[in-house]
Amino acid sequence: MITKRAKRPPEPADPGSTVKPGGKQAAEVATVPSAADAPIDAAQLDAAILRFLRRFPNATVDLAPLADELGVDPYRMQLAVESLARRKMVVAPFIEPGTAGGATLTQVGLRWLIDREGGKPADVPAALIPATERVRPEDEAARLPRAAGYGIRAR
Repeated sequence: MITKRAKRPPEPADPGSTVKPGGKQAAEVATVPSAADAPIDAAQLDAAILRFLRRFPNATVDLAPLADELGVDPYRMQLAVESLARRKMVVAPFIEPGTAGGATLTQVGLRWLIDREGGKPADVPAALIPATERVRPEDEAARLPRAAGYGIRAR
């Protein structure tokens, strides 16, 4: 019987290295109207949080400016971050009660955001890039140990 390997939990974020962006950067990302104008549902709030975190890759980002820009209560923002952390979309450090907290975007969160809003990641793995030339030109194949097996004459 083959068992699945246990997944390693993501590394906990370091609250001391939290990036604190300004309100202007939060305003650029907040495409959802303020909560004072219209209620924001959970999916919109999740997308706004992930979109904000995407601007700061591999960094723990303070979400208080985004909460202020969206007009969302910090408690609600904290609950949304904890929900995203349970779904492994973000890594959440210790969050002080009553604050919006911070988070770090994970690959799962980035995939969810791309599937929801379109686009593609900035870094495309080499395995997914289509080849524009022959993958093994004759010069490369001649240096392989079994070049004769490939029908290439060594020069």
